[in-house]
Amino acid sequence: MKRSVTIAVAGVVTVASLSIGGIASAANKAVELTIDGQQQVVHVWGTTVQDVLDANGIQINDADELSPAANTPLSDGTEVTVKYVRPVTVITDGVSQTYWTTATTVQDALAEIGLHDPATRLSVDRSTPLGREGLTLTASTPKTVHLTVDGQTIDTVTTAADVKSLLNEAGIRLGSNDRVTPERNATLTEGATVQVQRVDVSEVNETEKIDYQSVRAEDSTLAKGVTKVTTEGKPGEKKVLYQVTSVDGTEESRTVLSEEVITQPVDEQVSVGTKATSYTGSHADWMSAAGIAESDWSAAEILVQRESSWNPSAVNASSGACGLVQSLPCSKLGPNWTDPVVALKWGDQYVKERYGGWQQALAHSYSYGWY
Repeated sequence: MKRSVTIAVAGVVTVASLSIGGIASAANKAVELTIDGQQQVVHVWGTTVQDVLDANGIQINDADELSPAANTPLSDGTEVTVKYVRPVTVITDGVSQTYWTTATTVQDALAEIGLHDPATRLSVDRSTPLGREGLTLTASTPKTVHLTVDGQTIDTVTTAADVKSLLNEAGIRLGSNDRVTPERNATLTEGATVQVQRVDVSEVNETEKIDYQSVRAEDSTLAKGVTKVTTEGKPGEKKVLYQVTSVDGTEESRTVLSEEVITQPVDEQVSVGTKATSYTGSHADWMSAAGIAESDWSAAEILVQRESSWNPSAVNASSGACGLVQSLPCSKLGPNWTDPVVALKWGDQYVKERYGGWQQALAHSYSYGWY
């Protein structure tokens, strides 16, 4: 009987020992918990790092950093570090890129990204903290820009993000009509060219002529083909108000705002003869009456035939040359240019002064097709 009791007691002792060991492993432990650089000591009833996370309501994603691993056994004094990964979107000189980082300040994030240049202009302070939601910022790196304004081109190094910021930085004041190329909200890039054009819009009064018209009327008392100016034309005068646009001192355009007639123009009145005329006599009679030497008649006959086919009223529709010898301008023959004797007299004088005579004029006509 004593032996049986001893065994039973031993069994009880063994079970008790196991229960006490389990309680000891899950006992309250002091753990150093660091979250994004913020350290604290927490007391946890648990056996693994995951128990620390659960006890403190900490949820992490696969991209977040946890040290040691979640299944690591927990002991008193264990150091647990959590680093959350957050997005940082950097728009550098107009180009956007998103990075993922465990950095907790803008300064540290930029160091990871590689934007070390302290001259780079940021839209936020470098000491700005980064929360789990991350941050979007703009970065403008130093760049050389060619700025043309007031007739001068300046090469300047700037960290301005856009054209408007550059102009403000350079102290350039714009008028209401001035033009900026590219647009003021355009992003600046290395080697960009910015042009400022000074635009002036003003009103200008000018006095101008009004052209007169030439009014032609038939006149049966004048020989056909004869014209006569009966009233000289006179231009009128008007005052015109313009809106003038000048760019960098050079007029670009003008628009009429108003007109005021000062004096009306006087139209030219021209009488155009319609009276049929006929001239009697032969070609020889006309040449004789014009004083052309008989020795030149054969040459004159050919030249006049080539010019007008011996038509006293012939007019060249293209050039306006007229008469038997096609005088140009027609006014050289006077108002009676249809008179064959008048035309031949003028022609005789012309060929003698220019060529030395009818024979020479004919030779020139054969060579060049005109005289």
